[in-house]
Amino acid sequence: MIRSVLLAIVIIIFFIVVIPFELIGYVIGLFSMKARNSYMKVVMMVVLSTLGFLSGAKVTFIGMEKIPKDRAVLYVANHQSYFDVILTITKLPGPLCFVAKDSFKRIPIFAQGLALYNTLFIDRDNVKNALGTILEAIERVRSGMSVFIFPEGRRTRDGKMEEFKEGSMKIATKSGCPIIPVAITNTSELFENHMPWVHAAPVVVEILDPVYPEDYDKTEMKHLGKLCKERIEAARDANYEKYCKSL
Repeated sequence: MIRSVLLAIVIIIFFIVVIPFELIGYVIGLFSMKARNSYMKVVMMVVLSTLGFLSGAKVTFIGMEKIPKDRAVLYVANHQSYFDVILTITKLPGPLCFVAKDSFKRIPIFAQGLALYNTLFIDRDNVKNALGTILEAIERVRSGMSVFIFPEGRRTRDGKMEEFKEGSMKIATKSGCPIIPVAITNTSELFENHMPWVHAAPVVVEILDPVYPEDYDKTEMKHLGKLCKERIEAARDANYEKYCKSL
């Protein structure tokens, strides 16, 4: 309970304190988008790293060396907790764009911070909006910015992974970038399984072998989401047995 209260207090403080930092980021962006991206990445790293630390998550990172350092990539991950983003994206290299659900746009201050951090918002119930977001993500990759997306489209409630939406894979197949599957294990044990309380728990984030779209024919490309989902699910289950089950 103490951990939950402390986190709530820190989040409220961040909502107040971050306003001038967002204004600074906006002004910097008027002169240089590259400088704004670097500045906002530092701000987000401080905020998210603090929240991750206070959550009590004991995170094991595996396979970080598999991430290509010389090109933009598409990260695809399973989604089971609000902490998936908090514990993961701060560790990923280079400029990064995160795809978030459209409802986050309605949260004052938070939404502006996400926008300054190059976040793309997607409404999966609106085909036109979803297509526009995917097209924008493709352009981001072509410009040298990696994209992080949850192809399930929402957090899973029962621990079972949902099918990966194949439309998300077009970000890679149309831009020619590698797909980096990310298996996230046990984050639901931090919060979702104990709502409204936050509990310390072991978490594993594993970077799997890159998937290169050019290695597949046109028919196989239509099922890259299924391929990534199966690989992530296998890694998630194995990591739970190895790192989390006995704790």
